[in-house]
Amino acid sequence: MTDYALIGREKLREIDGEAGVRVEETMKKICPDLARYIVEYSFGEIYAREILDNRTKEQAVVAALTAMGTAAPQLKVHIHAALHVGCTPEEIREVIIQMNGYAGFPATLNAVGTLMEVLKETRQTLSKESVHAGTEGRYERGKEMLAQIAPAQEQVLRETFDPINPDITKYVIEFAYGDIYARGILPIRNRQAATIAALAAMGTAPSQLKFHISGGLRAGLSEAEIVEIMLLVSIYAGFPAALNGILATHEVAKMLQEDL
Repeated sequence: MTDYALIGREKLREIDGEAGVRVEETMKKICPDLARYIVEYSFGEIYAREILDNRTKEQAVVAALTAMGTAAPQLKVHIHAALHVGCTPEEIREVIIQMNGYAGFPATLNAVGTLMEVLKETRQTLSKESVHAGTEGRYERGKEMLAQIAPAQEQVLRETFDPINPDITKYVIEFAYGDIYARGILPIRNRQAATIAALAAMGTAPSQLKFHISGGLRAGLSEAEIVEIMLLVSIYAGFPAALNGILATHEVAKMLQEDL
């Protein structure tokens, strides 16, 4: 018989270190059964799966919690965890900055504040050197970044939004891709993993979720890896969000396969 409690505690310590142990101890004093479910399901079953590496898992979780905007204490725990599994402060900041395109600036600003709290607690520093790609050629640069995940998407955006307001396409391409995606630091594969996690957890943009699942597959994520992201989402946003995400992943992967 599999001992999910033992596996979960080992995984919890691997991911969160002593901070995770303290979370379990605190919860045991309030609701022992809930502490058990956190350890056994979240870490003994889901986190213990090996398809995704720990760094990608934590980047995805930081993205989801940032975008949700309703779980600041848990975001703090997972920023600690991301550092613990080897993410740099700059990589975590990139995940958070990217979320302003999907959850807005307030969610991003709040998450940056949480990141700074964690860095102060862990006595780590964050580089203030700009990695902005520059103001010249933003549209062309953004178009090239977008084409890596969706070769025909600029034309789709133009056909859809130019009759309403051509500026919409310009803002999407220049800011989301020419500014944010072009910053480097994170590979586009990881950026797509973060975006997929955020959109799945929010549950409010099914069309955009499918678009970014497709983009994730083009950026090097496998269908199995995206399903793993959805299983992680089940911990933080619940089973409906995860199940919808898994069905969307299967549908998109099947469609892409049929187009080959």
